[in-house]
Amino acid sequence: MKQRWKKIGSLVSIGVLVFSLSACGQTKDEINAKVQDNLYQGTVGTVQALVQYDKATIEQSIEENPNMDDFTKNAFTSWADSLEELGAFVEIKEADAEDVIKKDGSKYVVTLQAEFENRDATVEMVYDGKLNAESVGFSANYTMGEKMKDAVMNAVVGLATVFIMLIFLSFVISLMKYVPKLEAALSKKKTPETAPAPAPAPVQEVVPQAEEELVDDGALVAVIAAAIAAAENTSTDSFVVRSIRKSNRRSWK
Repeated sequence: MKQRWKKIGSLVSIGVLVFSLSACGQTKDEINAKVQDNLYQGTVGTVQALVQYDKATIEQSIEENPNMDDFTKNAFTSWADSLEELGAFVEIKEADAEDVIKKDGSKYVVTLQAEFENRDATVEMVYDGKLNAESVGFSANYTMGEKMKDAVMNAVVGLATVFIMLIFLSFVISLMKYVPKLEAALSKKKTPETAPAPAPAPVQEVVPQAEEELVDDGALVAVIAAAIAAAENTSTDSFVVRSIRKSNRRSWK
């Protein structure tokens, strides 16, 4: 297992070394034919060594080698993520080096077509401007029918999500009409508890009008009582003046 890991690193190092030695004399935008061939062969060897690992071996290799370089670790991770979908490795399809190696700015990209047990895939390996291997990735190739199916499924899921949200919003808006009623009901429940009890009305004592008149007109009562006693030739002790009423008669007999 460790030998395989070292083999991958050696292949990348050899490819970069050959690339560096052969690059002298080339123009800025051209890639030397020999460099293309060596870069192609180095990439093919790296991919063939990488795809021999299964997922368990990859996880064990990463765990046992904490100082593993970033390129190798990323390559292992990329293959482990694609292994289940692609299946076992079959072969790398042959192609001309000049057709699969492109220069992207200061980087060099090698694109290979590989055949796997479940489906074919595109393998892309990138080198930086200093000719160091930077990354390697696996991308499954899908048929037009599969792409259309995925597109339709994505559209259906998106539309269903939109309609569900619209229905939910409509339901929430329809409940807004009950908010004023709910507030009124809560206000009625709180009013008896919070409103202070009304103060009892003062009790007024009802006094008969006749007695009030007697109390207020005591002197008048005494004069009238004396006049009646004189007219009847008797004393004021023989009768009691209980009320005084105004007479409507204008003359005395």
